[in-house]
Amino acid sequence: MSIPIFIRNASQLVTLQGSSEAPRVKGAMSELGIIENGSVWMEDGVIQAVGTDEELARKYEDRLGEAEVVDARGKLVTPGLVDPHTHIVFAGSRENEFNMRLQGATYMEIMNSGGGIYATTRRTQSATHEELFQESYERLNQFLRHGVTTVEAKSGYGMEWETELKQLEVAKQLNDKHVIDVVSTFMGAHAVPNEYKQNPDEFVRLLIEEMIPKVAELGLAEFNDVFCEHGVFTPEQSKQILEAGRRHGLIPKIHADEIEPYEGAELAAEVGAIS
Repeated sequence: MSIPIFIRNASQLVTLQGSSEAPRVKGAMSELGIIENGSVWMEDGVIQAVGTDEELARKYEDRLGEAEVVDARGKLVTPGLVDPHTHIVFAGSRENEFNMRLQGATYMEIMNSGGGIYATTRRTQSATHEELFQESYERLNQFLRHGVTTVEAKSGYGMEWETELKQLEVAKQLNDKHVIDVVSTFMGAHAVPNEYKQNPDEFVRLLIEEMIPKVAELGLAEFNDVFCEHGVFTPEQSKQILEAGRRHGLIPKIHADEIEPYEGAELAAEVGAIS
């Protein structure tokens, strides 16, 4: 049995306590369940009790001497945050595109001119495994500073097998080496490579017949994602990709109707996408 941990005297303890009947929605999401001067008692990795410091000190008064005490005075204590959509393993930066946006360029215009996803893909393809690991490790440190304890990490800046594999292997290494939990998603269907622009169905075939089976065989991802959007992957192509992933044990995700309505939400419901 491990030593109990007693986090004491937090200026604010956020419990997010709600009804057990259903998730909070709409206005109820603003009710944070804040306890002033709050404390937490944990044993064996499980939260046993939360309340005011006075309440918990009284409840565990016979065991205070055996606990590891953490003084949270002047601090906020909150459940660990989960970021369910990141592309954390990549190289380079696209800050120059902010000015393009300010000048009125759209997401798809920037992407179709060679920026956006394509710009990051070029940088990621040329980066070494170690460079990607170091850059991404520092990003995880930033997440941790803001209270994030779990992230989803999508690939998708490869557009060919070697770089997709490199991204997924880095994500796996990050999960092994960093305190944050990293859950991987294969997103080979992030964009159609320029060399397949005239024959995107051939790239879809490569994803379905070659990349997805390899990802599953190597155990490198839990989810399979696709960018269903005008000028990227059609609903029919997206369905083929997601169903192929599901046949290999990868749970479907979808970038649906992000830029404009394109039957993505309907497809998500049809294939049982988790998000």
